[in-house]
Amino acid sequence: MDSATLIKRIEGLKTLGGHHRFYELLLQIAELHANKNHDYAVDNDPLSNLRQAESFGIPAYKGVLVRLSDKWSRIQELSKKPGLVKTESVEDTLMDMAVYSLLAIILFGEQNKKNTP
Repeated sequence: MDSATLIKRIEGLKTLGGHHRFYELLLQIAELHANKNHDYAVDNDPLSNLRQAESFGIPAYKGVLVRLSDKWSRIQELSKKPGLVKTESVEDTLMDMAVYSLLAIILFGEQNKKNTP
């Protein structure tokens, strides 16, 4: 499914109910992923940077879990000292965690396909 179709589907879901901000955040998550993908991924593989963990013998999804644990540590520090970290807010960190969570699901699914005969 292409990006335009996905956006239309998300917009259509707004009419079904739920909090309107939830759907706005879904679109922000998609935009964040697209922007970071542009900055980090190479070789026509949108997850190439995350697959680098495999060069160390670590499944890519587990590499993402490490990144999520780093973000969790950041959230813990931000909650203790609000405003101390100028480069990333609680909201920024939570958005990154949302993106990483979805990417971990994708990579976990790929790993399971590899391991299934």
